[in-house]
Amino acid sequence: MAEPDRVSALEVELAELRIQGTENHNLLQQIAQQLNLLPARPIRNTPSPAPSRIISEHFSERPRKKTSIRPSPPPDFNGDRAKGKAFLTSCRAYIRLVPEAFDDEAQQIVWAMTFMKSGRASNWAQRIFAMEDAEGLPFSDWFDFEQEFRKSFTPANAAAVAINKLEGSSYFQRSRSVDDYLDEFRDLVSDSGYTDPRNIIVKFRRGLDRRIGQAVAGMTQGRPSDVDLDAWYTLAVQIDQNRASDEAFLSSYRTASTPISPGIQPATRGSMLPVPKAPAVPFRYAHTTPSPGNPIPMDIDAARKKSALPQNCRRCGELGHWANDCPHRYDVRHMSTDEVQNVLEDMLARLDVVSEEPAEEFTPVPTEDFVPRNE
Repeated sequence: MAEPDRVSALEVELAELRIQGTENHNLLQQIAQQLNLLPARPIRNTPSPAPSRIISEHFSERPRKKTSIRPSPPPDFNGDRAKGKAFLTSCRAYIRLVPEAFDDEAQQIVWAMTFMKSGRASNWAQRIFAMEDAEGLPFSDWFDFEQEFRKSFTPANAAAVAINKLEGSSYFQRSRSVDDYLDEFRDLVSDSGYTDPRNIIVKFRRGLDRRIGQAVAGMTQGRPSDVDLDAWYTLAVQIDQNRASDEAFLSSYRTASTPISPGIQPATRGSMLPVPKAPAVPFRYAHTTPSPGNPIPMDIDAARKKSALPQNCRRCGELGHWANDCPHRYDVRHMSTDEVQNVLEDMLARLDVVSEEPAEEFTPVPTEDFVPRNE
């Protein structure tokens, strides 16, 4: 296409666009004039819905479809404040899993009240149904039902109770495991409303077992940040597991026994020679608590050798008796040097006692003189 023809084509397109823009402008002016003729309506300041209400509306607006899931229904509720939160959570979980089972939130409320069969809960449900007969259901939606339920069946002043417990020492770990301590601590933090991570970590460390706290304080690397709660929880559980494994490993080596030194019993009454004791079997293992880096490879062989040793007499070497019952224990040929020396010293002492006793005086007996026959 030549240059003059191209320019003329562009001018034609531009003229068409201008005409189209003018028509659109006129149409918008007409629409604005008609809107001005409509009566003005007052603007209402509607408060933003609560999170739970938003969630319920979100699930109610979703298209319903049948599902094969059969969730477990909530347990019967008797009005116990300690179980109120669990019952409410079970109801909400069931409604979210099977939303097609309910036409509206009024059915959800009545369905939840069917599980209030005893105790304070039964009386409360009876009052609600009586109010419904007289004035209609007193709850506009599920959110209003939850608010009234929490007032009647959840612990009163739960935040104050949790704060007082965290400020004291009754929540400390003591002899419990870190898992049990962590479960209770998380519940207390949730009920108290504490949100500052530094304050929560300080209270968490204050309640930990002293050995775990010292292990954390001695860490030079890998120490978590003072604002990372999950990292502190994970570290405490890991240290507790390592400590338990180490104690289980070392407990198998704590079987040390003190060796008995051999000796000689004193002589008994009517016995001239002292009765020697049986020599004690020496302790076979030099290491009673070996460390993981210093194993003892001969422990198994030593244990096998111990069971294979013959039960001989340590004095005469014969089988069937021990040294303290040996029939040759008074035979000099079977005595040790110390035993012979002790026997000789005892015999010399007895001779010294006999030599020191005074000799009896000899008095001659008078005899009669006879005259010889030859006289």
